[in-house]
Amino acid sequence: MGKLRDVEGGAAGRDDPASRGAELRNMFSRARAFTEELLQENERLRLRVAGLTRELEQRAAASPAAEVARLTEQVRALQVERDDLLNRFQQVEATNREVAARYDEIETQNSQIANLYVASYQLHATLNFTEVLDTIREILINLIGAEAFAVYWVDERSGVLRREASQGMDAPIPEVVRCEEGPLRQAAGGGESYYADPLPDPRRVDLSHPIACIPLLIGARTIGVIAIYRLLQQKSRFSPVDFEIFTLLGGHAATALFSSRLYQRSERKLSNLQGFLDMLTAPNP
Repeated sequence: MGKLRDVEGGAAGRDDPASRGAELRNMFSRARAFTEELLQENERLRLRVAGLTRELEQRAAASPAAEVARLTEQVRALQVERDDLLNRFQQVEATNREVAARYDEIETQNSQIANLYVASYQLHATLNFTEVLDTIREILINLIGAEAFAVYWVDERSGVLRREASQGMDAPIPEVVRCEEGPLRQAAGGGESYYADPLPDPRRVDLSHPIACIPLLIGARTIGVIAIYRLLQQKSRFSPVDFEIFTLLGGHAATALFSSRLYQRSERKLSNLQGFLDMLTAPNP
């Protein structure tokens, strides 16, 4: 997923994907109607040429040479007109294919934008830390196509990574991961993203060298890292829309995780404080 931009009014409305899709559909309808008209005209001309040809053959013996020449010229003119219509028909067919391809591209873009919006909304729809992790897991599986991945929290005191969630790994990931070098270290220590291209052998998963690392940033502070270790079998590389989703996760997922963790801590402290106050204000037996 990526960033959503609401475009309203004036010239901006003409750049809206939905408006462009409607305009392309109208163009496609007009082109189809014109194509049908050309086909009908071509059939009429074909029948006319056939009729004139038969008439020419019937009159060839009895008609004067001038009449034969006139009919021959008329047949030739109709054949030229027919060829011109055929050329125009081919041009319209090429335009139809181009419009259809553009329409499919816009539909794909609209679908991707909708997915990014839904993903962004879901990330901020709850203050439950576990539910936010589940949403990140769904985005990685359904939108990215990740098969094996992990979500780490950066321990600022010790610098280690604490596993918060994982899936699809051949062996369990330790609760604490120390990263001295490699993509994990670059992401956790320097906030640098990493993407492998081409992808390595999916059968060899190295815990310290994932195929993608997305730092979870709040400003310049890295609070966590999403590490992808293997993609689904039918996916051979990352696509442009994947990088839009990575950008969304780097900011929105970081904010959602950080907010939900702070909320849970405050709720726990409030519960403890309330319990302490209840104990102080309880009547003596």
